[in-house]
Amino acid sequence: MSQATLGSPYRNSDLFAGYYLDERVADLDDWECDDDAAQAFEDLQTLWEAEGDLLPSYNEDELLGAWIDEVLDILGFDTLQETTLPDSGGYNDRLLFESADARRDAARQKRDGNTEGMYGLSAAVLEAKQWDADFTERFSEQRSYRDASHQIKYYLEHTPERVAWGVLTNGKQWRLYGTKDYATETYYEVNLPELLEEGDLEAFKYFYAFF
Repeated sequence: MSQATLGSPYRNSDLFAGYYLDERVADLDDWECDDDAAQAFEDLQTLWEAEGDLLPSYNEDELLGAWIDEVLDILGFDTLQETTLPDSGGYNDRLLFESADARRDAARQKRDGNTEGMYGLSAAVLEAKQWDADFTERFSEQRSYRDASHQIKYYLEHTPERVAWGVLTNGKQWRLYGTKDYATETYYEVNLPELLEEGDLEAFKYFYAFF
């Protein structure tokens, strides 16, 4: 069941236990990140002030370049763009890596034709859509997946098991999917602009610590 109450910083649709998010998350070492989170919060608020009114006018590629890639950089990710899936003709928008070294190692695997090895070094796959796009709207053309939420799950099913997470975003909503949860209704989501405008660091950490 989707868990989202008025004023909640997240929507949890069964990806995590509600008790974990409400009661246990503050006890985790990764939650002790106030200094880093505060810097990211400030950087993202500055970016939002500069780009926010333009984002609805951007096409998908423009949104990726001006907003999504910048958010990923502030979060500390290195990326490879439009990487072909190992056992499929499709490709995803961004492959995320936890460090520049990991990204370079993956780029060498890509250069040598080892797509499995490239994906195996990544932290997550990311699929982007146009600003505020509906993730459940059925695609008009024939594809191997019916909508954006099914698309990210399809990508996870066609990547090595070591890839633990999938991210689906339209710039506004950021959804996290797990590789062990194959239902498209199973995800964790935050509305990033809302968190930036509210100005609450503890609420923002439900984005920063999970993505």
